[in-house]
Amino acid sequence: MPRLRTSRSIMHLAIASACAMLSIQADAQEVGNANKTEDNKKDTIPEVIVTATRQATSLLKTPVAVTALKAEDLLRANVKELLNLSGSIPNVQFGLSSGDSGVLVSIRGVTSTNFTEIGDPAVGIHIDGIYSPRPQGSLALMFDLDQVEVLRGAQGTLFGRNSTAGVVNILPAKPEFKTNYGWSSLNFANYNGKELRSVYNFGISDNFALRAAVMVDKRDGYINQERDLSDRGVLLSDGNGGSKFTPDGKPDVDQRLNRQLSPKDYYSNSDQWATRLTARWAIDKDLEWTGGFEHYQNSGAGEVGLKDCKMAAGTRFACGPQGQWYAKINVPGKLDMSIDTYRSNLVWKLSHQTELGYKVAYAVQKRVQHHDDDGGQTFLASDVGVMEPWGNWGAQHALDWASYTLDSNYRSLVNEIQIKQNFDQWRYVAGVFNMSEKNAINFAQDNLVAAPWGMPQAQYYAQPDRQVHSKALFAQADIKLAEKLSATVGFRQSKDSREDLGGVSAGLWSADTPWYYNGKFTPKAPGTGTPHNGTDLTTGMGPFAGVGVFPDPVVNTHKASWEKPTYRLGLQYDIDKSTMIFASAATGYRPGGFGDKFDTCGGGTCVDGGTQKYSYLEYNPELTTNFEFGYKGRHFNNKLDLSVVYFNTKYNDMHVTGMNAVGQRKLRAEETCPDWNPACDVVTAWKTENIGNSKIQGLEIEYKARPWVGGTLSGYASVLDSKVLSYPTYDDNWMCGYRQEFGAEACAPLYLGNDPSKRGRAIRDVVGNQLPMAPKYSYAINYSHDFELDNGWVLTPSIGMRYQSRMYFTVRNLDNRVIGDYQDAYTNWSAAIKLAGHDDKWNVELWGTNLSNNIVKNWMGQGNAGGYTFNSYNPPRMFGLRATVNY
Repeated sequence: MPRLRTSRSIMHLAIASACAMLSIQADAQEVGNANKTEDNKKDTIPEVIVTATRQATSLLKTPVAVTALKAEDLLRANVKELLNLSGSIPNVQFGLSSGDSGVLVSIRGVTSTNFTEIGDPAVGIHIDGIYSPRPQGSLALMFDLDQVEVLRGAQGTLFGRNSTAGVVNILPAKPEFKTNYGWSSLNFANYNGKELRSVYNFGISDNFALRAAVMVDKRDGYINQERDLSDRGVLLSDGNGGSKFTPDGKPDVDQRLNRQLSPKDYYSNSDQWATRLTARWAIDKDLEWTGGFEHYQNSGAGEVGLKDCKMAAGTRFACGPQGQWYAKINVPGKLDMSIDTYRSNLVWKLSHQTELGYKVAYAVQKRVQHHDDDGGQTFLASDVGVMEPWGNWGAQHALDWASYTLDSNYRSLVNEIQIKQNFDQWRYVAGVFNMSEKNAINFAQDNLVAAPWGMPQAQYYAQPDRQVHSKALFAQADIKLAEKLSATVGFRQSKDSREDLGGVSAGLWSADTPWYYNGKFTPKAPGTGTPHNGTDLTTGMGPFAGVGVFPDPVVNTHKASWEKPTYRLGLQYDIDKSTMIFASAATGYRPGGFGDKFDTCGGGTCVDGGTQKYSYLEYNPELTTNFEFGYKGRHFNNKLDLSVVYFNTKYNDMHVTGMNAVGQRKLRAEETCPDWNPACDVVTAWKTENIGNSKIQGLEIEYKARPWVGGTLSGYASVLDSKVLSYPTYDDNWMCGYRQEFGAEACAPLYLGNDPSKRGRAIRDVVGNQLPMAPKYSYAINYSHDFELDNGWVLTPSIGMRYQSRMYFTVRNLDNRVIGDYQDAYTNWSAAIKLAGHDDKWNVELWGTNLSNNIVKNWMGQGNAGGYTFNSYNPPRMFGLRATVNY
């Protein structure tokens, strides 16, 4: 707590100092001269225009909690994709699910963890106001932008589906008429980083223009990656009452894809490029069309999970001398993803008061991905063959997990028609939204050395046609009630459906039979040696041979639909022309869904009789209701912009994805559950389910100031209080076998009663606990200063600092130094120094991010080979030199 009080005091001192200096400067202005007037005009804060209400409005006159980041701010912070925005916006977190490249966006503790073709994000991602459905698309490069707008809180009326947390709207720059200009930027960074950005605007005539932009980004992986050729062999008797490993000169783990790589091909590298061509045509004075094509290609390796070396230090699972950024890999990373997008926006001014718009976007996203799920981790030699009392089935001689997106093709078509009218006393926007997705994927998971005999097990999902359809009608009006008082009323009716046509899930999570080998290899008998070596596996086995190899296929054809109204109500009072207060109530909605067809009796006899009780594991929609009270204003002759928002959110039926109990089978007459697994009759499945209710409240302060000529101070401070109100079925299944060893509180006892929603779960009371991805305190302070040199050049140093308190990744909130489910508090620093020539024809900038070199988790998992956490991370310290030429 002393550290927190100190951090908050620094924040208060910074704001107070800035305000005091602004006050002095405002008084001095009264006696200024004409030259100073010109300087003051230059050093006022420019007005920012946003589209958060589907109308172009001033940021400080918009009754929504919204942050706008301009293109120059993004470039200075070296933002290339959404993940790089971490720490730039209050109460917004980003994470990455490395196995499927799903980008997690969490706003005020509302988030999603299902990135498959049947899942939906909780934060709606929009490109130029057009919805983008698949979370993998958030990896696409962000370049040649006007700005990025992040709306916090439910946005169910104007932005619709999947906006229970908020909306991110990315606005590309538009072509300009009657002018030709461009710029090119070359950036060299550590880890052999090279980046090129180039833009050119062709003002072909008074009513037609083209804009072309390209970005190329390449960098070596920042992890030290070693080829995994481990040869331990199984543990056999040495003939003297002991045992020994039996290496045979052949690797234990799969070698089908393993090869020697250079750092440019390591996990965590960058090998991506994108280009965009946009046309703008003023057909006449009342009709304008903007359209374009964008291509993105990512040929990198993706990310891989890594052990948390700081948490594991001092335990038997401690990292080796290689440290944090090290992995032993037998499945090299492959992320071959392309996105082709066509966008069109037609605007027709029917009259001075009426505007009709039609937006459409068609996108095709394709991805092939190979991922080493174990990241080179393996069981400790001392654990191999040992049957722990808590039931780990005996650790194997090797750990060999991998997942493969063999191919995927996601196609989406989004249409939206809007009509806007503006009158003296009121204005409104109304529209029709329609979205269709047709998604296909072939995805497989391997566990190649599985208990009890060390033979393979695997699962395959062949989903050729999964469709998503969404339709909505919406309208929102702003009505002037009095000279300074206005009201907002909005409503949306949404209807969503999902359908799986002919999808198949197949496989057998059992290592008792040699089916995986597809008849192309005969394993050794149990107890006589290694069933197979890594070189015994071929591409004629498992997922590389196709779904036909896999046993027990289940056809998943199914359809479900949901319908929900959402609304917004608000009041805005303009204190004067530059300050206002507002209050609002708004709702957000995320549709329900279903999983693959699943036998909840686990292939046996159901506890209530009969066999094969199938379920599609359906779940209901998620809902948020958000109340906000805010103040926005400009002060000291436009030298301070200030926004203060208090929010209170009711979060109902939150979607949580994981392994959960789904049914119960009847034990055979000769079968009894062992002491270490008294719930062996409970059937579990990977599913999304609705949990109970949560409450979220907090305060967000954002500011930007020009305290003196040449200086710019900006930042935010936020408090986020999130609490679980009800979650009666939470399963406390996190590293139960290691809790006592590391001094953590024991897992809750298993529930063995008759309530099917609880049976087999270690029911833990999490009421009052903090939501995931919701640190209680965070703040940021940024300062830059323009020094005008005698030769007309401008030198601009800048520095930024961001603090965040402890953040949990589950509602378990386990505070244990070794296996706790949290990212501890940290402070990040960034800095840059820029030198610009006369009239900014060129500039050179030295920049650095994460200068404190913090190791920060953005996604947490459990180590498959023992008591440690296995996670995704933000990049380490990055720095470079960027040169830009304007022409």
